[in-house]
Amino acid sequence: MPGFFHRSGSAISDGARKRIAALKPYPTLDMWRNPVTRVFARRLQNEDARKLLDEIDFEYRITEETAGDVDGVYYETENSSNDAPIILYVHGGGFVAGGPSENAASILPTCFLSGCNGFGPDYSLLPEATYPTQIEEINAVYHALCVGHPGARIVLFGESTGAAIALSAMMQWRNEGAHLPVGAVFISPCVDGLGASDTQISLDGRDPVIRSSRGSYMRNLFRFYAPDTALDDPGVSPLYGEFEGLPPILTQAGSREVLLGDAARLTQAASRAGVDARLQVFDGMYHRFHAHWSLDEAREAHRDIAEFILSL
Repeated sequence: MPGFFHRSGSAISDGARKRIAALKPYPTLDMWRNPVTRVFARRLQNEDARKLLDEIDFEYRITEETAGDVDGVYYETENSSNDAPIILYVHGGGFVAGGPSENAASILPTCFLSGCNGFGPDYSLLPEATYPTQIEEINAVYHALCVGHPGARIVLFGESTGAAIALSAMMQWRNEGAHLPVGAVFISPCVDGLGASDTQISLDGRDPVIRSSRGSYMRNLFRFYAPDTALDDPGVSPLYGEFEGLPPILTQAGSREVLLGDAARLTQAASRAGVDARLQVFDGMYHRFHAHWSLDEAREAHRDIAEFILSL
């Protein structure tokens, strides 16, 4: 008999049901802190992420490039158009793993469906660098894109912990009076270092990928990320920041992920501040299901993201 978190409703696709049963949880924070096990855990997680590129069924190209003295990659697909916006993709990975090449399966479908090109910075990971290094690097990339592509429409796209970095950076641009992206997309956003969302408790054990331990995992992870800053500081946890003046935001999450509460609270906070913010919840889906392009649910999610981007 399958474990509790492997059970699923009949409305989700057969492919999603099988995928949920096959997925394994991310490594524990103790594994990330230990320099010996971290090397192994990072390699394993990155290899699993790269394998998802095998599900991509369209032509694409990933080219190493640099923006603002930060290394990264440039994304192109067979549908790329110079008239479409440029996507600035901030990958997830718990601040400790992942990369713009390794996580490309999360962003390439949106580029393909929208005709956008994109740039993914290879920002510094833990513990090699801690907050605010990551935000400073995203700032440098964004300003370089603005200078290098004058008049271009830039869309910010943050995934998981990458959403915390991206949203904090965008709030900083707003505070500085800089030109803002035309819109932002956040998928499975992890934006509260306090781990205070109710779903950190109510959905713990339902997501096959992330374990919350009643929010303690997030608190310990964010302390690792920002050891000298309060966890509710908006630079670390942008959920506690000011949303006034931000561009339209689309947030997506799965109904079984512990970060669903973060997605809901982000959308509520933005809406109350007068931002055009919308939330889409995908039945039965788990953390970062967008990277699984062969699933019907992932294709629907990327189509909705592409429609949002092209409406900006």
